[in-house]
Amino acid sequence: MTAVAHRRSPSSRRRGYRGIARPVGIVVLGLGVAILLCSIVGFVLDLVHPARPGQEGGGFALLIASVITGLFGLALYLWGRDHRSAHVSRREATLAVAAIWAAAGIFGALPFVIGAGMSPIDALFESVSGLTTTGATVITDIEGSMSRPLLLWRSLIQWLGGMGIVVLFVAVFPNVGVGGKHMFRGEVPGAAAEGLRPRIAETSFTLWKLYAAFTAILAIVLYALDMDPFEAVCHAFTTMSTGGFSTRDASIAAFESPAIEYTVAIFMFIGTVNYGLYYGALRTGSFRAITNNAEFRAFVFICALAIVVLTFGNMGTHDFDVLKSFRFAFFTVGTTISSTGFGVDDYMAYPEPVLAALIIVMFIGGCAGSTAGGIKIERILLMTKQAGAQINRFFRPNVVRVVRLGRRPVPPEVVADVAAFFIVYMLTLGLGIMLFSLVEAVPLPTAFGAMLTCLSNMGPAPFHLEADNFAAYGGFAKLFSIFAMLLGRLEFFTLLSLLVPEFWKH
Repeated sequence: MTAVAHRRSPSSRRRGYRGIARPVGIVVLGLGVAILLCSIVGFVLDLVHPARPGQEGGGFALLIASVITGLFGLALYLWGRDHRSAHVSRREATLAVAAIWAAAGIFGALPFVIGAGMSPIDALFESVSGLTTTGATVITDIEGSMSRPLLLWRSLIQWLGGMGIVVLFVAVFPNVGVGGKHMFRGEVPGAAAEGLRPRIAETSFTLWKLYAAFTAILAIVLYALDMDPFEAVCHAFTTMSTGGFSTRDASIAAFESPAIEYTVAIFMFIGTVNYGLYYGALRTGSFRAITNNAEFRAFVFICALAIVVLTFGNMGTHDFDVLKSFRFAFFTVGTTISSTGFGVDDYMAYPEPVLAALIIVMFIGGCAGSTAGGIKIERILLMTKQAGAQINRFFRPNVVRVVRLGRRPVPPEVVADVAAFFIVYMLTLGLGIMLFSLVEAVPLPTAFGAMLTCLSNMGPAPFHLEADNFAAYGGFAKLFSIFAMLLGRLEFFTLLSLLVPEFWKH
């Protein structure tokens, strides 16, 4: 057989990429249905419960957006439906993941354009910030400019993005074949996920069942704490997704309720833990699956240490009231390590050593396999252990040391992947800081805060010159921030691989 016979014909290549339209079309069609549900809820709420001034109406605008989104999704699905899923390669699955997130961001922005009159760039920023659970915003008057259907949509996109729209797609449509495995791994954060079923579709469905159960429990508890039912649902969505969008300009502080603050903080901590550990505990009927995990123990230690540092470091800013200081410290550590971004305290008023500790927590982020952002505790542990092994090897070169996570040996290729991730993360952060500072002419600390919040999908952006939002930045800076948020959510390699020329060669 000649070399020419091994090559794929131009038509087969087009057919392979055309097959990507099928999963993208299904996701866009699903978004159209979700927008429609928000529209219906808006109509019903307007009938049974008067809205606050500025939040009435909006249902018709979302109805129009749902029709447009649904038609585009249907057209994409019909165009790609003849492609056999068994032929989806890893390269095509990678492209599908990127295309799904890009399409979700674009069509998720339609309600903001039609319903709130936002510019396309601002609407795209808000949509991508929601889907990636970053929580950064360009809206300066949430209570006065967002109708209830839009507030619900703004919360729902964070919930959908928290566990992952690709994970949801694989769970609902398990017949995607081998491509499902590659798509799942292209989106789920972290270097590993323990305790889950071997089948990707079953894993996806298990993750979503746990995620939905926690969300429902939180909504019920918030309602029991006298939060409005609508706002209880919205905040349950954005808490369990560790996204941080709120229905109030003052965020959780607007409710002035320590009980609500503690409840939200506890569920933010819950959302920061690897969901695979929860499944392992349910399957075995024992919490040892959680407590014996090395990453979980490190997570508990980091949280406890940070809470102690913030409690005693901020005593002066809280009238030397230890209980009050602990309350704000507990919430602040929860919202920071989970990358949620809800606010109850002005962290920029903290003493500089305490603020530095908080920024370190922002870098670290949550556990692998959780909805939290950041570098991930698992990676920090692996890099620390690898550094220790290298130091020992320096003066004892003949001793072979195996890097372990708990009792489990870690393959060298996983350690190499972690090192590559950290290098790419830091290089991207550095380049982003320089570009942001150059384009927007802002001080380096401000540029650092903006890029950190985008790459780590973090929510709060320290060192802003004015309000903690992106409304004042120009179009290019917002577009670059959108790209950075997607890079961080898909953990760099999925998107960066598309920039490599060899990716497009057959």
